[in-house]
Amino acid sequence: MSTSEQYRAKAAELRAILADAPHSPKETSELRTLEQSYTTLAENGEWMALNLDRTIQRGEDDDNHAVFPDDGERILSGVGLDHAVEYDSHQASTRTVRLCEYHL
Repeated sequence: MSTSEQYRAKAAELRAILADAPHSPKETSELRTLEQSYTTLAENGEWMALNLDRTIQRGEDDDNHAVFPDDGERILSGVGLDHAVEYDSHQASTRTVRLCEYHL
């Protein structure tokens, strides 16, 4: 069973729980939010599988560094990360990339 199928199964479980018995408004809201989250994860996984050729793939000889474009500093600054990132105009360390992903 693929991950997308697992997410769809979990979303179906949550829909069944919602349908089986009455719940408080708070529980209903939480269950619906979880169900939508699992549905979104499934849709994203399916999109990735269908559009793998549109994504950036890591090459076999790539190391753990990301190369930023010349205006990378401006991009990072534009999303409020200028104070949180030590920027190198040619490469950013794995730690920096993880920091960027965390803040985005």
